[in-house]
Amino acid sequence: MEESGTKRLVISGIILAGIAYFLICAQPLPKELALIPVWARGLADAPTAPASTPALGDVHSFRLGDKFGYFSSSGNILFSAPVPYGLALASNSYALYDKDSTGFSVRTPTGSELFKASILGYPFFAAGRRFVMGPAQDSVAELDSSGHRAWTYEFPSIVTAFGASPSLAVFGLMDGNLVGLDRTGKEVMHFSSGGSNIPGIYGVAVSPDGKLVAAVAGLEKQRLVVLEKRYSAYRVTWHRWLDSDFRRPVAISFTSDGKRLMYEVPGGVGVFERDSRKDYTIAASTADRLGLSVNDWGILVLLSGSQDSRRLICAASPDRRLVDIPISASETFITIDGSSIYLGVDEDIVRLDLREE
Repeated sequence: MEESGTKRLVISGIILAGIAYFLICAQPLPKELALIPVWARGLADAPTAPASTPALGDVHSFRLGDKFGYFSSSGNILFSAPVPYGLALASNSYALYDKDSTGFSVRTPTGSELFKASILGYPFFAAGRRFVMGPAQDSVAELDSSGHRAWTYEFPSIVTAFGASPSLAVFGLMDGNLVGLDRTGKEVMHFSSGGSNIPGIYGVAVSPDGKLVAAVAGLEKQRLVVLEKRYSAYRVTWHRWLDSDFRRPVAISFTSDGKRLMYEVPGGVGVFERDSRKDYTIAASTADRLGLSVNDWGILVLLSGSQDSRRLICAASPDRRLVDIPISASETFITIDGSSIYLGVDEDIVRLDLREE
């Protein structure tokens, strides 16, 4: 126990010292920022099952390797439990399911059962909504607050990518089409990407307001397409041909304020600015996890790399990198809430706060 605690402190100390160094020594922003360590917690000492006691502060979910659970902003680890097969996870609920998935229970972070869903398929949660993908991956249903099927939609091809906002759910298909559904399951967008020798959608993102949809599409001339809702229809507002030819799911997401789009490219992360229509690349190793913008400072935060070679990067623009430090860990996660960064490193979770000085 003493050895693991010492290791945790050493790891946390290295991370915090490295981040502090880069923030202090980097080119200053209009307002001086400091990154303040708040707490570090180990999962080895956490409860292995949910408890009914409510947590103090906001609650966040995490998936770290074969474990999942919840922690509070105040540093209380609610629980850390193994994932037996499949997991649908959100900040306010979770569902475990098996290979056959003929039904599942949706529970709160404290373990209380919200409802049981007797529906064939695999649950997944996004944007405050609960969906179930059909066993053949060519149909989807959304569940209401009681666990009943609110609507069902069948696709002409297999679903290969997905993105959602509170008002819009967009599904990318193997045949290269994008299908957007509203809260009632009505089709409100249908777009064929085209332009590539091999069709397919490899990544989808929806802006928080539901007005922008972005997708990485095609093989042998892969491209990024951004569609914008104009009046009652979604139309292409920007696109670019990519140097990539990814034949796997591509990391892509809008920042939490919806002002920028981050997407994986060879050798870094592409950034598309919504207002200016500018596009640039932040150099990094392959980014398998993208963060969100932090508060109002427009700082992009991401974890790049894979396996035991990862880097934590914070950047204000392509040439204004505030943080770039290596993290030696086989499993990581990053969660951002306002100006707080929560970083998972193997068996530890660290909270760092960005503050104006």
